[in-house]
Amino acid sequence: MPIYRLRIALPFALLLMLLLAACGGSSSTPARPSPTPSPAPEQGAQLLAKAAQALNGAKTVHAIFALTLEGPSFNGTLTSELWNVPPDKSRTLVLQSTITQAPVGSITVSNGTQIWQYDPAKKVVYSGRVGTTGTNNEGNANQSIFNLVRSIFGHSNATLVSTSASVNGHAAYDIHVTPQAQTSGSNANTFSYNGDVYLDKTTDLPLQVKLNIQGLGQVTLNLSMLTLNQPIDNSLFTFVPPAGVKVLPFPQPTPDTGSLTLSQAQQQAGYHLLSIPTSQAAYTLQSVDALGAPGNQIYTLNYLYTQGNVKFSISEGKALANLPTTGQQLRLRGTTGTVSTVGNITTLSWTENGVGLQIAGQLASGQLVAIANLLG
Repeated sequence: MPIYRLRIALPFALLLMLLLAACGGSSSTPARPSPTPSPAPEQGAQLLAKAAQALNGAKTVHAIFALTLEGPSFNGTLTSELWNVPPDKSRTLVLQSTITQAPVGSITVSNGTQIWQYDPAKKVVYSGRVGTTGTNNEGNANQSIFNLVRSIFGHSNATLVSTSASVNGHAAYDIHVTPQAQTSGSNANTFSYNGDVYLDKTTDLPLQVKLNIQGLGQVTLNLSMLTLNQPIDNSLFTFVPPAGVKVLPFPQPTPDTGSLTLSQAQQQAGYHLLSIPTSQAAYTLQSVDALGAPGNQIYTLNYLYTQGNVKFSISEGKALANLPTTGQQLRLRGTTGTVSTVGNITTLSWTENGVGLQIAGQLASGQLVAIANLLG
């Protein structure tokens, strides 16, 4: 994937990308044995659902969180501050980082129409209109952490382990989580995790999430601050470049940034990549990107719908197979798909022949389904 695309989605999509790159891997980190508390599955599930409902319904979000990754492939820490007014206003600031793709001081701002990304190392601000900067991640990048948390809350077996836990001086509920079994389709859930969610006993909101994820290792997310439904100054959702900083449009993909041809990606994947037939003149393939370690990559086909001048992406890979999703379920290509919308980006997700696929863009769900049915 071109580096500018990766940075647009950081720091929030970084965690999601790393999880996707690891979910289908053959290596694994031994998960700690499941605890054997007194059974309380209903109470644990109710607490998780209550927290997810609060996050889903929040009119504003202001959070500071620290992410730690410890595993055979990835190690690092990242602390960021987030301001968000759904559906599409957001600001993120990297406060501390040992991850080179997310240097300290990096800022990403969106007012729903315009997006700015400040790279302090290069002294450059990239700017462009949402949906025209060569990526479909602008609308949902700042929700990725919370979407992941909500997915875990809504798709986990939950057991209340303790009502007397403590996290950073806060009294907390300790809820053990493991993936729920798939209820449809023949494939097992390849997103394998085992861990604990800690909820503040006063607010019922998450304080900490600790997961041991197969192929990735230990992921710890500490929310030192999470404030919902408090006023946020609208001026935070604009950006004035610092003095002496260049303002440039988001660059377009070129061969030296990592973009592939479809046939190169096909050969590299080792399995058939679904794409829109060239006979469908309304759709133009602009670039193909690969993300992840060899043998466990996610391929993104970037298209332009010429009749509406709308860009969208088709992402596919074994690491995307059977990931937990939240949204409207529908029948698609002989299996079950899920449609979800964050901001102005709609995503259609499904798994086919052991490969996960996601179509995302500023398109109606019906058009995404029509595109999915064109793939061959």
